[in-house]
Amino acid sequence: MAKYRKHPTGEWPFYPFLKDGDIEHEYWNTKKMIHQSFINDRKGRIVVLMDNEKYEEFLKKIKERKGNFWATTVDAVMHEAIEDWMNKEEEAQ
Repeated sequence: MAKYRKHPTGEWPFYPFLKDGDIEHEYWNTKKMIHQSFINDRKGRIVVLMDNEKYEEFLKKIKERKGNFWATTVDAVMHEAIEDWMNKEEEAQ
């Protein structure tokens, strides 16, 4: 039977420099599960790619402001940023 590391915590799972194969736990390794969840929940996806320095600065700011950089916190901050931008666009019109 295969041995796996403990399940990841709620802390942002891909911080800071993980590469393919670094996460051995089956939960994060099951691409079928991830793809199926995208289909099942029918939510929109936005992928933000950042240079490493900007990424580290972003997570540092989240931790300073929110106290952690759990996946749910990062998600909440991104939603706040999108809402703020959309409100500014509406005000500009």
